[in-house]
Amino acid sequence: MANILTPLSLWGDIECSYETLPETVSEKTDGGVKIEKVLFYGHKTEKGRVRIAAAFGCDAYTPATETVLIMPDSTETIDEEVIKMFVKQGYSVLMVDYRGQWQGCDFYTQYPEDIEYGNTAMCGRYKDYVDETADKTSWYEWIAVGLYARKYIMERTGENNIAVVGIRDGGEVAWKLGIAAEFSCIIPVCAAGWKAYAGISKYMSEEPQLDDERYRFIAGVDSQAYAPYVKCPVMMLCSTNDKRFDYDRAYDTFSRINPQYLDDSAISYSVRCNSAIGLKSVAGMFMFLDKNLKSRQVFIPKPAQVTVEVDQDEDLIARVSFDTEGIVESCKVYLAEDSTDSSIREWQACPVKRDVSDTEREFYLNIYEKTTAVFVFCYVTFSNGFTVWSKMCVKKISGTFHNMQTKNRVIYRNSDGSAGFMMSEPKTGALGGIFITDENVLPHMVEKAKGIKGVYSPCGISTYRFASPKFAPLGGSVLSLDAYCDQTAKLVLTLTDLTSGEEYVYQPEVVGGVWQSLIFESSLFKNAGGAPLDVYTPNFKFSVNCEVPFAINNVSWL
Repeated sequence: MANILTPLSLWGDIECSYETLPETVSEKTDGGVKIEKVLFYGHKTEKGRVRIAAAFGCDAYTPATETVLIMPDSTETIDEEVIKMFVKQGYSVLMVDYRGQWQGCDFYTQYPEDIEYGNTAMCGRYKDYVDETADKTSWYEWIAVGLYARKYIMERTGENNIAVVGIRDGGEVAWKLGIAAEFSCIIPVCAAGWKAYAGISKYMSEEPQLDDERYRFIAGVDSQAYAPYVKCPVMMLCSTNDKRFDYDRAYDTFSRINPQYLDDSAISYSVRCNSAIGLKSVAGMFMFLDKNLKSRQVFIPKPAQVTVEVDQDEDLIARVSFDTEGIVESCKVYLAEDSTDSSIREWQACPVKRDVSDTEREFYLNIYEKTTAVFVFCYVTFSNGFTVWSKMCVKKISGTFHNMQTKNRVIYRNSDGSAGFMMSEPKTGALGGIFITDENVLPHMVEKAKGIKGVYSPCGISTYRFASPKFAPLGGSVLSLDAYCDQTAKLVLTLTDLTSGEEYVYQPEVVGGVWQSLIFESSLFKNAGGAPLDVYTPNFKFSVNCEVPFAINNVSWL
């Protein structure tokens, strides 16, 4: 059996002493932001040195000495719009390409042939498996890129006041950088480790059987193994309904953070953002950077606490308690029912029942009468604008409660506001496909003809309510909805099978300027091969997209 390398043994003596020998390839200024494309050298192997491609962004007139190192996802490269976002918040930025050679891209990091698996397109098993040892994986090479990026920043700015923001796989790299070198803070985005458990629910009844390779991967690559050894504060940004990221396990990683830095760390969730990071989390990220890079006085509250109880009125409720040191501005509880698959949960906001005290509040959990388990968590926003979240409370349910609800054929009506919907295509509305900076891209209410309101997003809308037992179709159901388009156009209605991923599409034409009531038999929806959908089942995500502004109302089963 190959040796199992742990975080400390893997990064105890990594070589980072070679000169970077930087070269500026191009330079431009746009809107007061100067961006330079640069090349510099990194890790040395028997076949040569890694040649790192990166972009350095800063204020064109007064460059900040506080710098954010951005590690994108392993399938992405430098994104100048993301760089500009951070520069406009008062930071200098180095964003690296570590994915390497990529079709259609002529500015990329070059890896010597003996470590060509540093290229994402050539990584094979070197990314998802540790067949030998962790130092012979793509991750090892990507982390070395990050370490030499840090060295370049220090040489350029003369400062070591550096934070790391890592997106998805870049976030997993950030965890490793957090123990491999000194950073002011790290911010992993949709990255919490547990990759060895991909597709395995935290709430399955039996522990999965793992072989030696999986143990090598967990010990040397998975980020939950790194959390106890980080040498700086951490802010974890998490999104729900993400096929690539299991937020059920995120808090498990958060709770493992080195106790020396845990009180200064934070975790933030984004609900109904369909794998993107929402406005509250983006705002919190910059406050966290201000505190740790600029030494500003930013109050980081303790995480909220939530419990599920039955009160004296025989209502099922969530009881929330929060930090006594701050002034609470808002508090919200979210509830999902039964699904152990974190990516397909239908999250609903819960109504307030009563304020118990200045630091405690109760919310109704109005569950469906046949629900057997609830998933509950909450956020609390304080007067300084920082939002903290609770650990998810998971509870099995039995018995009856006063506030239980019966099955409902009405999936959505405009009195629900935008509840139940999220963006259908977050990449079109989120900066860099991940950061939401404009609330108007989220589902929201719009008023159309005759003063009737409906739900809309320029990125389309999606719902998992079809898969929720309370709203699931019965045998022989027919789908009905009211639709409005500003101009005559085709609505693109898509049913995505949650098991196979197969899509069934129907595109009815809607006359512009008037509300229309539409009724759809399941057979109208066809897959790519032209085969119709036999029957509506509770195993679909429903999405609505359109090339012109639209609105949807009164979605129901007939």
